[in-house]
Amino acid sequence: MDSMKREMDSMKQELQTVKQKVDKLEQRMDKQEEELRWLKEQMKENTEMIKAIRDNQLEQRSIQDGMRHEIANLRGEMAGIREQMATKDELSRLREQMATKEDISLIHQRLDYQLSRIARAEEEIYLLKKAE
Repeated sequence: MDSMKREMDSMKQELQTVKQKVDKLEQRMDKQEEELRWLKEQMKENTEMIKAIRDNQLEQRSIQDGMRHEIANLRGEMAGIREQMATKDELSRLREQMATKEDISLIHQRLDYQLSRIARAEEEIYLLKKAE
């Protein structure tokens, strides 16, 4: 009986040890589950951040492409303007061909003289018609 009692005590003690180990394992499992929940939340936030960064990169690429396109257009327009620009030689020839203020004054004087002759001729025609 004593032997059985000792064996029972020993078994009780072993059972108590097993219970303690199971309690410790359950505590570790609870901690692990909490960490897992936290990691899942972090993963979700990181995924959202990565998506926002990717969207931002796509938007930046789009803006850069638009700017490159605009720069190419401006370069094309500048090349067209350069082609249309007169050279120094052409400008000096144009200046030579342009009338000076004196030339313009002489032209006005001639026009005034011609207009006065026309006015006298019209007056003479009117007087002749009136006389007839």
